[in-house]
Amino acid sequence: MKVLITGGAGFIGSHTADCALRAGLEVVVVDNFSAGQEEDIPKGCKVYKADVSGKELRDIFEGEKPDYCIHLAEKNELDESIINRGLSPNLRGLIYLLDLCKEFQIQKLVYASSAEVYGLTESRPADENASCVPVSCMGMSKLAPEEYIRLYGALYGLNYTILRYTNVYGYRQKRFGAGGVISAFLETYVNGERPIIYGKGLQSRDFVCVTDVAEANIQALTRGNGEIYNIGTGVATPIAELFDLMNEMLGQKLKPAYAPARAAEQTHVCVSYAKAAKDLGWTPSVSLREGLTQIAGDFIYKRFMDKLNGVKEAAPEPASVSLIVRRMGVKKAGRRLKTVNS
Repeated sequence: MKVLITGGAGFIGSHTADCALRAGLEVVVVDNFSAGQEEDIPKGCKVYKADVSGKELRDIFEGEKPDYCIHLAEKNELDESIINRGLSPNLRGLIYLLDLCKEFQIQKLVYASSAEVYGLTESRPADENASCVPVSCMGMSKLAPEEYIRLYGALYGLNYTILRYTNVYGYRQKRFGAGGVISAFLETYVNGERPIIYGKGLQSRDFVCVTDVAEANIQALTRGNGEIYNIGTGVATPIAELFDLMNEMLGQKLKPAYAPARAAEQTHVCVSYAKAAKDLGWTPSVSLREGLTQIAGDFIYKRFMDKLNGVKEAAPEPASVSLIVRRMGVKKAGRRLKTVNS
């Protein structure tokens, strides 16, 4: 059986390709390498440099005839002015992909959504029946594709599973933008800087290891048809507590720089994975402490070697005017800092 992974050179995509190969699947990776790294793709994959919204994707489907598709190729660092006008750049690629899945009769599409679709839900941990009222650009950009996928399922019989990830962390994670608070904090240890914590650090996140997420992606290929599942740990960790834990594990005594709380930010993210456990047979296997132990040494060593070799990771594109205005209040606290929380 053959699986096509869009965004297969990215953080989650490359781990998913690893997992698919271990499961005995043929793996086809499609990536435009705007964020992913070719060296992260495991050996044994067939690789195409292509954009999901480009006409070359049809040629790939026609030539490879995949049985399954896992869609991970989406831009997460979105301009809120575009999203607020309903013009998510991810939608064009998604709709084109859905048309190809229909045309070539793909057995299953697995879509990577986000727990950010829930917004400020009162239900904690949130289950899949919680209301979806996103308060972030990412949440909005994930909820619309879910609806399109469900529509294609209803109209054309497209088989799908939607997975709503919480805060994914792990090896190969980016340091900028949507890279996540854990990689951002680790970066401060490399640079000897103080991290920014927004508000008092009481906002909490459900941190799930990328290897567990990759396992969920593969298990969803043959289970959970037409369903939506949360992929998280059910454990809410306050940001301040996370930072204290990392200080303890790394034997450091860094002090954070506190900045005003950010508007339109989810205060708490925590989901129930009971449905995934029942239907997919999936449960998280890596605790936060264990996951941090696995990645901290590798992350710091890689960043140290990057510095020695003069390797620089590209910073994200400049924020829109509205985002710049919003961040003016934290400019002083963040003048020397290059990290952001997510």
